[in-house]
Amino acid sequence: MTPFEHLAVLISIVLGLGITQLLTNVHRLVQARRRVRLYWAPVLWAALLFIAAIEWWWAAFALRQNARWTNFFYFLFVLLSPVCLFLAAAFVLPEGDGDEAKAIDLRAYYYENRGAFFTMLAASPALDAVRRGLEAGRWTDFGAVSNAFSAVLLASLAFSRRAAWHAIVTALVGGLFLYFIVSSALQLR
Repeated sequence: MTPFEHLAVLISIVLGLGITQLLTNVHRLVQARRRVRLYWAPVLWAALLFIAAIEWWWAAFALRQNARWTNFFYFLFVLLSPVCLFLAAAFVLPEGDGDEAKAIDLRAYYYENRGAFFTMLAASPALDAVRRGLEAGRWTDFGAVSNAFSAVLLASLAFSRRAAWHAIVTALVGGLFLYFIVSSALQLR
């Protein structure tokens, strides 16, 4: 077993826990659907996070050739991005409080938790931008630049309550992310 194969197990576990968190909370919301006041933003971000966790796991395979896997601090640095995705997954949807009489307002939840959610969500591409820049040996690497740009936009949502800004940034970051996935899959870059 190579060092990457050994260490990738923990990365996979953390990403899997994030996916489990998302799916469990979706399940709880569907079961409580009569009490749920839907709002587009957390639902869309939950879907994007689901895709992001899968994409991160998929893209991690490209890291197998990296000779740094015997460096504990490099591994810890790489692991921080999946940890941030897990924490974002924990904040994006409410877990439900078990109170059958209480309504679950996704809009109120989203804006009350936006600071923690978008801080964790922004940290993941920020960490990836640093890693990509260091590995490429230049900060103009497309992946590093697009990740840094996304991180700044996502971080701005932690401080804004303006619905229009949330819609604009969600469309920009979601579009950039989907472009990245499609272009990588089709090898357009």
